Amino acid sequence: MDAEQKKKLELLKTKAKINERKQSLQKNLLLQECLEALSSYSIVEDENEIEHVDSLASSPDSEIHPHADKITLNDKEQYYIVWDEATLPIVLCSGKKINECWDDVMAVAFDTYFVSESTWKVIGIRH
Repeated sequence: MDAEQKKKLELLKTKAKINERKQSLQKNLLLQECLEALSSYSIVEDENEIEHVDSLASSPDSEIHPHADKITLNDKEQYYIVWDEATLPIVLCSGKKINECWDDVMAVAFDTYFVSESTWKVIGIRH
C-alpha cells in the first residue's frame, strides 16, 4: 500500500468514526431532548478547545454543588456544558437558555459541569 492509499484509508476511517459518533448521539434521547429544549447552542468541534474545557471541568478547583441545589447561571454569560460521560459532546450555550432548560440539561448525565467562556470558572453539579 502506497502513501496515497494509506492517506485515503485514514480519511475513510476518520469519516467512519465521525459518522458512528453522530449516530450514537442521535440515539441518546436525553441528549436530543436537551438540545431541542436549548434550541440555541453550538457543539464544540475543535479538539484543542475540547481538551482545554475538559481539563478545566476536571480541575479540583471547581465549585461543586449537590444535585439538589438549583443554581442560577448568569443569563448574559456563555457556558460550556460538560457532562461526565466521555461520549457526549461539549455544548456552548447561554446561561439564560441553560437556566430555562435546567432539568433537561441535568437529565443527560450523572454529573454536569458548567465552564464560563469568559472567566473559565467551573461550576459542577454532582449527584
